[in-house]
Order: sequence, then C-alpha cells, then structure tokens
Amino acid sequence: MHYPVMTEKHLAERWQVSLKTLQRWRLDGEGPVWHKLFRHVRYHEADVVEFERRGAQHLMTLLGIHREFKPADEDVGEVFDAQGSRYLTAKDIAEAASLPSHFFLDRAERQRKQIPHLMLVGNLRFSLQAILDWEVANSVPGNAATDAQNRANAGGTDEKKPNRKGLGFG
Repeated sequence: MHYPVMTEKHLAERWQVSLKTLQRWRLDGEGPVWHKLFRHVRYHEADVVEFERRGAQHLMTLLGIHREFKPADEDVGEVFDAQGSRYLTAKDIAEAASLPSHFFLDRAERQRKQIPHLMLVGNLRFSLQAILDWEVANSVPGNAATDAQNRANAGGTDEKKPNRKGLGFG
C-alpha cells in the first residue's frame, strides 16, 4: 500500500540524514516544501521528487552534462494501485498514512478533524484516496519562522518535575 506523503522520519531514512538535519533545513528555509497537518510535519512525495530532480539537474549542469535528469522507475502520477481504492480499517489507514491511530479510532477526534470515513454495516472503514484528499486540504505549507516560534514556545513551557528526595519521599 503506497501513500504519497512522508513523515520527516521517512524522508530522513530515504536520504540517510538525521532528523536534526531535516529540522535545521526547515528552519533555514532549505530542502523540499513541507506541510503541517495539525502538529505533524509532512512531506508530499511529489515535492520530494521535484526537489531531488532539481538537485540532480543542478549537479549534472555543474558536471557539464547537458540533458534533463529523469528519476529511474518513479512515476509520481501513479501513486495509487488497485489496492489503494479499497476500504481500510482504522489501524491500516493509520499505518499507511503514518498518522496516530487515535485520529481514526476516536469518534470525537474524527468529528473534530472532519476525517472522512464510512460505516459499513457497523464497521468503520476509510478510503486511502479520501484520506489523502483530506490531508492535502487540511495541511498548510510550512513556514520556517512559525516552526522556529513553535519550537521556542514548546521548549520554554517545560516545567521541571519536583525532586522526590526534597519532598520526603526517600
């Protein structure tokens, strides 16, 4: 099952770089276009492939090779196969989309986030294409300044836990 959106962990593994490197690139405004889906950083496969193509084309130009770079065996237009159109369980869709399962399992969460789903004879099911369309509609392009501000806010609100020894717990 292929889902054309990657987490930062997936992209780091693809490029063999650390998560910190990707995070630094985002803050510096480098790397491929990224999106936020609620608090989750996501990379659309088409944006990653385009970034890779531009980088390879630049390298080929520097090397004096004058032809267009085309990635081997990758067709971004064909991201869904026959299995992509079938209905999936909450667990399967969470795994395919690399999103927390509570997004799909929790009824209140589904309603709050307006996640498309079907009840088929009392069974909760999801369409991969509908979830992708929902994600694209609900994610926003990343902004390095906003990401830096969010990190600063998250880091500044951490409170230290009290020391148990000082409280007489022994």
